Amino acid sequence: MSYARKIYIMDKKLFFIVFPVIFTANIYLLDFNTTILAIPAMADEFDLSLKLASWIILSSSIVMTAFLMPIGRIADLLDRKFFYVLSLVIYLCGMMLASYSDNVYILIFFKTIAAIGSVGSSIMMFVVITSTFPKKYQGLGLSIITTSVAFGMMISPFFAGLLLDNYGWRFAYKLIFVIGLFTVLMALLFVPKLEKPKVDKNSFDIKGIVYFIIIMTLFVFIINDPFSFGFFSLIHFLQIIVFLFLTYIFYKHENNTSKPILNFHNYKKPLYLWGSISRTFGFAGFSILIFINPIFLQKVIGLSESSTGTILFYSGTGTVIASAISGRLSDKFGHRVFTVSGMILSFIANISLSFLANDFNLQFFTLFMFINGFGIGLWMAPNMSAVLSSVNKDQYGSVSAYLNLVRNIGMAFGQSLAATILVLFIASNSLNIQLSEINSNSSEEVLGLFINGWRTTLIISSIIVLISVFASYKTNER
Repeated sequence: MSYARKIYIMDKKLFFIVFPVIFTANIYLLDFNTTILAIPAMADEFDLSLKLASWIILSSSIVMTAFLMPIGRIADLLDRKFFYVLSLVIYLCGMMLASYSDNVYILIFFKTIAAIGSVGSSIMMFVVITSTFPKKYQGLGLSIITTSVAFGMMISPFFAGLLLDNYGWRFAYKLIFVIGLFTVLMALLFVPKLEKPKVDKNSFDIKGIVYFIIIMTLFVFIINDPFSFGFFSLIHFLQIIVFLFLTYIFYKHENNTSKPILNFHNYKKPLYLWGSISRTFGFAGFSILIFINPIFLQKVIGLSESSTGTILFYSGTGTVIASAISGRLSDKFGHRVFTVSGMILSFIANISLSFLANDFNLQFFTLFMFINGFGIGLWMAPNMSAVLSSVNKDQYGSVSAYLNLVRNIGMAFGQSLAATILVLFIASNSLNIQLSEINSNSSEEVLGLFINGWRTTLIISSIIVLISVFASYKTNER
């Protein structure tokens, strides 16, 4: 067989390896956008309060935040292809069982199971490429994945809206399950046996993992108060004390561990520190918009799920366009001009949307969502590049996982904060209102409470994004 023929065959095999990875990434995007858009419908079906409805999203955010680093370490101890397929199967089982939920608690439980599986398979997506592709093809493989993910970010809200409008969220979850089964089959057929890394099992930081999971869970519970103890109650105060104490213990433990799951020494580097702060608050502001706007558009304005998905489609389009520009140009002109300008655009979008509360205009709303998406796209890749440039190449893997962790922390914080503010406004009146009772035909008093909460949330989101602007500016300091 000629050398050219071998290259052709090898390239074709690599091409097929990419397919299950692309499908994995995009079913998660479809799941996320379907759930975000379906929150109002789920609230109506199960007669939910806003706080309880928010936990359909928050349960997944907590799992992704708390288990990202621990599951990454577990993945190093097992056969990688087996771990990838097993994680996909766990995710799909959770999604299928969630589609049959007859109450919100069962739904949250099975969405949590699905989230555990999604964390494991998400970690393995890039491992599949870097482990199977020769170095001369790795850039191409990663480029194909990131491009397909960007396209998925753009199109999945629109597709999710159509599914929900015509068939409902249960059918959408079952469709994701079917697509996922096809993805598992492709993974079994096309992904070769991946080399298992040599890992010292004694270096597995079990204590650090336990501390980390408890701390991250407490963090969201403190912000959201899911059991309604009251923010000024003794139990809430004790939660804060336990959180601070465990954080201190975790910090001391990680500094004395040879293989920590979180390297605190990196925070001594200004690029790493300020880049992390910018990333946390940037994604917090972004998640607030993504969480509250679908509820506002469907419940207050009365738009359909497909119309709401179309607006999110324009936001994703802005992100895709800007990402294609910023990633390449930041290497030439530096990251600060893109991270700062991106967050300024996001701030403008947030504060401008708040002025539409009592004089709603769909065209302006869509424009501001596009501007926010464009700003996020300008900021995202240069921010990641700035943080990675502050560490040695041998830390790229662990720091990439850390950057995903910071994103998830920001998203969980933003979603929790948005739900809490809206709940406080709705509860500020003697009316006992469930989210399921709010719609465009509700009384002016009810709609006024929700609109004031929505506007206040956007103003606070603008302040959060301003913190990211400042941190983005400081990120240039070494």
